[in-house]
Amino acid sequence: MIAKERNSLQSIQLSDGENLIAEIIPFGAIVKSIKFKKQEVTLSVDDLQYYVENPFYLGATIGRYANRIEGGCFNLSGTQYKLAKNNGPNSLHGGIKGFNKVLWEVSKQSANEVELYYCSADGEEGFPGQLQVWQTITANNGQLVLSFKAVSNKETLVNFTNHCYFNLEGSDTIENHLLQVNATHFLPIDENNIPISEPIPVAKSCFDFTQSKLVGSALEQSHPQLDIASGIDHCYVYEDDNSLKLMASLTSTLTNINLTLFSTQPGMQLYTANFVDLPFKARQALCLEAQNWPDAPNKKGFPKANLLPGETYEQVIIYAFS
Repeated sequence: MIAKERNSLQSIQLSDGENLIAEIIPFGAIVKSIKFKKQEVTLSVDDLQYYVENPFYLGATIGRYANRIEGGCFNLSGTQYKLAKNNGPNSLHGGIKGFNKVLWEVSKQSANEVELYYCSADGEEGFPGQLQVWQTITANNGQLVLSFKAVSNKETLVNFTNHCYFNLEGSDTIENHLLQVNATHFLPIDENNIPISEPIPVAKSCFDFTQSKLVGSALEQSHPQLDIASGIDHCYVYEDDNSLKLMASLTSTLTNINLTLFSTQPGMQLYTANFVDLPFKARQALCLEAQNWPDAPNKKGFPKANLLPGETYEQVIIYAFS
């Protein structure tokens, strides 16, 4: 454990002044905790030291590139770049020391908002370009709003997400939550969790959440794609138009708390915590990771994943509670 990382751990509390309280750790730009009407709705560990390693990316900001890049390599304008393979043959969530394991600077702070800044050096984790990133996290009217902005001095890849694990009742399973996903297609994957084709319809499959249903009822079904991921760890696809979209809703009938996800991103990785371990249990929560599509830099026809000098990357993720 690096001494600087140990000493940099602190938490910042944000409140909307009513029902929503969030705890933010600048190290990793981590959303450590979200409480709505005093109910903890994320997987959270009290000991801040846990978040130095944070093996399951609890609440972390993921970058430079969320999800997987096949073979840990990609091409930009004829140049091949190689990344660390930290997920079997793939690069996952920005590599060995992604944005989840760096200290972000607190550039602005108020009772309901914090702005975090990080400058990623040219060549960091194998990615080209000096990338400057600003993330503003705001608690307002029952919503936690995550706004991302980034610029680079060289062509590079950018794909940020947040990795909160949601359980709206503090139970030991997500299977009794109701989930609705406002998407008609998802990306099937191979044994290395890399998309194998264009999006396919969810209709008449366990991946169909177009109508609200129990998460457990989907996981109990038989499907080759469930076997590959030991549950759901798949990207649902949306229009790539940078508009703010209603992506998904999660509800606990025990607490009657509802979470609605909005984002400008073209995809949402639904992950049912299939490999989460102590101090939690597998399938104790789920992630709704608004992001670009997995391995987009290497897939023709997938949404644009590169950022050019002079361009500005801007995306928004909103967790709305009621």
